[in-house]
Amino acid sequence: MIKVPRTIVPSFFTIANMFIGFMAVIYAVRKENVVLSSWLILLCAFLDTMDGRVARFTGTSSRFGVEYDSLADVVSFGMAPSVLIYLFFFHQWGNVGLFISFFPLLFASIRLARFNIELEGFEKTAFSGLPSPAAAITIASYLIFVNTFFPGEHFPRLLFFLTVLVSVLMVSTIRYEVMPKMTIKGSFGQKIMFLLMIAVVISLLIEPHALLLPYSLLYVFSGLFRFLFRLSQGKRLGGRRA
Repeated sequence: MIKVPRTIVPSFFTIANMFIGFMAVIYAVRKENVVLSSWLILLCAFLDTMDGRVARFTGTSSRFGVEYDSLADVVSFGMAPSVLIYLFFFHQWGNVGLFISFFPLLFASIRLARFNIELEGFEKTAFSGLPSPAAAITIASYLIFVNTFFPGEHFPRLLFFLTVLVSVLMVSTIRYEVMPKMTIKGSFGQKIMFLLMIAVVISLLIEPHALLLPYSLLYVFSGLFRFLFRLSQGKRLGGRRA
């Protein structure tokens, strides 16, 4: 029996992430099935969380793993969303639509390059800017939501706003929280977070088409509102000192 080295186990998840992101693009182009491709992007996001967790669990975190993971993310959370929104609607806007569709790929690649440069160690306490998986999930959940509840509609202005928003937030310095370590045996706050996450997961299993987009937008705007609140507090304190 061939023994698989423990160090390459996390890379299996990274490869799967990249391959399924590639599949999302191919399915969208060949079958024009934007919804299926959107679900594949969500699967990529799950695999993206697993490779890091497996690496930490097995003690095999490495710079190679970080760099390779970012390359996979460019495909799954940059290229795939860009192709999907172009095929879904923006192809109707000609060269302007082509340029707008390029945003997720452009800003995701910039964000991931910056992330690799700024990374110290392998444990993240917070993200600087909206994580590329969150941006891709938001776009994918929008496509799922619209195709499910408003078939035949596109809402181009809303799609344009959402695309620009998540793209710009990816390269911003706005703080976004990582998923906290949740345990029922931890502090009171951890217990509450654990129960909330269980409720979110159950609700998503019951109504994924309806709830994926609201939950995604809640995370997107959480960092933005927190930033604006702290900015207003800082100005208020500065005004008092003056």
